[in-house]
Amino acid sequence: MRWKTVGFVWLLAGVAAASAQTGTDAASGIEWTLISMSGKVVGMGAAETAPRLTAQCTKDPKGKLRFELLADVGDVPEVRFVPPFKPTKDDLFPPNLPRAAVTMEFLGYRKVKPVKRQWVAIDGLAGEWKYATPGASSGNMEEVVFYLQYLKALPTLRLSLPDKAGKPVVVEFDTTSWQAKVKADPLCWASAL
Repeated sequence: MRWKTVGFVWLLAGVAAASAQTGTDAASGIEWTLISMSGKVVGMGAAETAPRLTAQCTKDPKGKLRFELLADVGDVPEVRFVPPFKPTKDDLFPPNLPRAAVTMEFLGYRKVKPVKRQWVAIDGLAGEWKYATPGASSGNMEEVVFYLQYLKALPTLRLSLPDKAGKPVVVEFDTTSWQAKVKADPLCWASAL
């Protein structure tokens, strides 16, 4: 068997394994873990690098835990933690980031109706999208953890994400090994997974 490194993802015989990064943001004091896996583009078109699905688990200095889901269609050079916006006296309001309606399909032994949910671009990481947190500025009613329950029975996730030009690209992820790594991580486990 031969291992090959591609970005942050290890590939063995064409199967992507999940990789993890951890750290603490110096400015905000937020502890973070990023667990990424690569996927494939379905249909026409492909980026130079594989699409990526990332679990972002965080713990702020007050102990609040959070789980977020990030994805891209490829051509994003790095996955890294981007701390949340913090107002300053010169910049009081968060940036107005692009939002997109993303179709989420869960594939497995039975058919489930696809859902459209709002995802938001990440400031400072062009091409990377994050499931929008429910709230006044989001059309989503459920936290992303709700959809992780679907993945237990239907482990293939298909997303229709916009690329850097705004065109929809369908990407697919087999999340079985990724889910195991997410559940095994102490910070993600503490985030109520």
